[in-house]
Amino acid sequence: MTALEDLLDDYMFRSESDSDRDEKFEDLMKAFLRADEECTPAFDEVWSWDEWPAHQGAGDGIDLVARERDTGRLVAVRCRFHDPGAPLSGEELASFLAASGKAPFSARIVMATTDSWDKELEESTRESEIPVERIGLSTMLHSTVDWTRLVPQPAAAG
Repeated sequence: MTALEDLLDDYMFRSESDSDRDEKFEDLMKAFLRADEECTPAFDEVWSWDEWPAHQGAGDGIDLVARERDTGRLVAVRCRFHDPGAPLSGEELASFLAASGKAPFSARIVMATTDSWDKELEESTRESEIPVERIGLSTMLHSTVDWTRLVPQPAAAG
């Protein structure tokens, strides 16, 4: 198993709750967007929804907000910890697509632990005015990121 697969297994089987697992995955994806060689030049800042200075209320499925370095444009990011063997559905991303489909967002990224999307989701994002980029499990697995450095290590016993 790769370091990423070990981390995801740890999140799946050792998290206290689904909420805890999802929060850990969001933190990992935030760190990934800051560290990945392809993403790092693109973004000068990545915030969780609650950290983003302009957030108002609930994120309605928006987990992270990234700011493009060259343009200052904002990108809404959805992080989905999902069964790798099952497709993401349009229903699962409906609130994210609605909330991120308007100003101030000019692009969207869906980061998920699956590469598969159902037909409804494929069609709805293909016809979208605001583009939707996919970062799936295979993209993450082929990244040059050192996953072990992205996660805080437990303190050594003293």
